[in-house]
Amino acid sequence: MYHFQKPGKLKGTISNLDTFLHRDLNTNFSSKWSGLWTPSYKLLDYYAYKVNGNWLNQDNLMATDYGEQISYYFETESLSIKEEISMPSNLPGMKSKLEIENKQEDVKAVQIGLELGVDIREKSQDIGTENYDIDRNKKRIKISDQKELKISSDEELLNSGTPYIREHFPGEKQRCLVPGETHVRIEIPPGETKSVEFTFSSGNNSTHEITAVNNSLEGDLGRTFEACTTSMENLIYDKKDLGIIAGHPWFQSYWARDTFWTLLGLIDAGYFEESQKILENYAENGLPGKINLSGKNEDKGRIDTYPLYIIAADKLRRHYGITDTIRKGMSNAFEELETVEGVVQHSPEGTWMDTLERSPAVDVQALWLRASEIMEEKTEKLQNGLEKFEEKGHIKDHLGDDAPHTINPAVPLMFGYLDQEDYLTKINAEFSSRYGARTRSVTDPGYKSSGYHTGSSWGLTTCWASAANFKNGKPQQGLNFLEKLSSFLDEGQPGALPEVVDSETGENLGCLEQAWSAGLLVHVIDTYLLGISVTEEKITINPCKGYTGKRLGKKVGEEYLDIHVDEGSVEILNDPDLDQELVIE
Repeated sequence: MYHFQKPGKLKGTISNLDTFLHRDLNTNFSSKWSGLWTPSYKLLDYYAYKVNGNWLNQDNLMATDYGEQISYYFETESLSIKEEISMPSNLPGMKSKLEIENKQEDVKAVQIGLELGVDIREKSQDIGTENYDIDRNKKRIKISDQKELKISSDEELLNSGTPYIREHFPGEKQRCLVPGETHVRIEIPPGETKSVEFTFSSGNNSTHEITAVNNSLEGDLGRTFEACTTSMENLIYDKKDLGIIAGHPWFQSYWARDTFWTLLGLIDAGYFEESQKILENYAENGLPGKINLSGKNEDKGRIDTYPLYIIAADKLRRHYGITDTIRKGMSNAFEELETVEGVVQHSPEGTWMDTLERSPAVDVQALWLRASEIMEEKTEKLQNGLEKFEEKGHIKDHLGDDAPHTINPAVPLMFGYLDQEDYLTKINAEFSSRYGARTRSVTDPGYKSSGYHTGSSWGLTTCWASAANFKNGKPQQGLNFLEKLSSFLDEGQPGALPEVVDSETGENLGCLEQAWSAGLLVHVIDTYLLGISVTEEKITINPCKGYTGKRLGKKVGEEYLDIHVDEGSVEILNDPDLDQELVIE
């Protein structure tokens, strides 16, 4: 739980499997992304309370708590008011409970006015159709357009006034419906507290229940590790079956590549049932590049999502097991491999750097090589193809003309496929910024620190650079990159890691809470820093020399491992009943 007396411009996102609320921690709804969402539809631009003539806002806000819930604490002359916002697992929406204390010596009549800015629209619409059906009575307000939004209370609702469309400017112009005036009236004896609860809901609630895994890391990066585990869980939704949206609040679809990179961390964190359902969902939908939560899915996958599916499914197989559906998905994914003389063929578009044309790309080649090892096919040809990307002291981004110097060669380096000490040195110099790993070398003519794929620093690229260092015997440099990413944990949205930042200023350029930033940090810590490797036959623990910490609750199958690492030496703190041999190196 975070506690702020002056939250400033920080934002928060709380969610369940159906809905999320994105709101400023100073009570504002300051952008068009603020409000209540059921991916990928918006429901509310804002809501606001007026208690006995006083708006509850940052003028009378005393403090804010933020974690699984958001709590605001307000003070007026005669009342102390706490608003507690929660997202119950059995509700397709949110609850807002006002706890009002009468500070006076007489009975206090309290009138609570609720203003609603209803904006029911698909995310890409920006401005909704505004063809609302409104039904109000003393129990609830029901507003319908593309979706249905219900607002109810445990007290009688006093509805009056004419609904109207309001134009407002949370950063840019938006329009919303204000469905008339809504009030609740209560009386509070002197010195006592009374609660009034409002419920905002839409549609049917998910029947899936996530059982939290009690993961922890004691030592450096421990708080970030645990926050990232929570963040991954918060980004799981049950829309068109189970999936992971790429980021709050913008990326409200199940992007395949984002999902599969994230699954590497979700599996390390022990969320096996969710990972299994997510992989089955993609297989059953024909391995699309994106499962859209409104409208049609993409017809085909992107070239890197096929090998990433195989890699993520294999990790789940080794930690827990996979179904026939996933196994078939792996076979179908491998059928998408096309090579010429060992080099993977693909269109110039559709790599993770989707604003650039890159073909054949080095990261794609490395991912397919790893997938071929798993599938036990074509490995030697793909290794020979990967070697064509090598030059003296350099690894090409792609085999086309005028390839820039990019961070993408970190992918084969993190898998241990190329012995390129010189390029790793470049990663730790030319690509290393104060805020992470740049997408493009600072010495490249096309470098721009804020360029989306031409110089900014991503959580994705920073974790790649970290893993490449750990894999190639440079643990201090690996830790350095993780620490840079970890420094953003309390920036923008507390407890979340961002998508991408300016490499020179650290300014956020993307989502405040990105799935693969969280997932890959957990994955790099478990798999590379702690050196935990799981196969059907054995579990190997080979941490980096010099690291000290405790990894508690590491799940393998149905068992949990508690591990203490002291300067690289390992002690097992419990006695799990493992199916595999436990090997400490």
